[in-house]
Amino acid sequence: MNNFNRGKLFFIKFLQILLSILFFLALVFIIKWRIDSLYLNSISSRKVQISIIDEFTNTANEIFIATGLKDEKSVKPIVALDESKEKEKKESDNTTTKITVPEGTNVDELGEILMSKGLIKDLNAYKTLVDDMQIGNKIVPGTYDLNKGLKVREVLAKISNTNLKTYNINIDTGATPADVAKTLMENGVIVSQQAFVDSCNNLGVTAFAPGTHEILMPSKVANIIKSLTKN
Repeated sequence: MNNFNRGKLFFIKFLQILLSILFFLALVFIIKWRIDSLYLNSISSRKVQISIIDEFTNTANEIFIATGLKDEKSVKPIVALDESKEKEKKESDNTTTKITVPEGTNVDELGEILMSKGLIKDLNAYKTLVDDMQIGNKIVPGTYDLNKGLKVREVLAKISNTNLKTYNINIDTGATPADVAKTLMENGVIVSQQAFVDSCNNLGVTAFAPGTHEILMPSKVANIIKSLTKN
């Protein structure tokens, strides 16, 4: 019994010492984190903040270098988050730009307008999306105030007065084109089951990837079919 009590007391004492050491190390780490943050702010013209993960990685690398386990040249410098840059990016995304779409503007001309305003970056990708959304003949003339943070699909939807919808469609294992057509029809994704089945036949598609698929509409039937065959 005495041996048991002595063992119990030793274990409790050991835990107390271990917790004290861990508390001390945590305190040292927090102080070092604060000092590193103050140092970076003292040499920067903008407010910067070091994440706790970056500080932990940096501290571990310093220990490895000091013990010779790592070469200093192989260690990347600590990455600091520049809050002002993040703020500038968010403000940039929230800024609006005004564009004017003249009467009779075609797809190519609209692309040039959007490119000049920084609303698109790739004309070929833009034309592919216009074709997929089937809005080439739906361009509505007028003046638009567009947020620069909008996706290209959202920009095109506004200019063509098109409603965007997202559908989550579940495809069962072994579903046939007719089965999928029925599911899509019931969810309002397509307007003709037979047209969908015919498109599958033309593309040589007989099987689909089981699971839940996200479908962005409007979209061409051929592209819907392709998206449903991908895992």
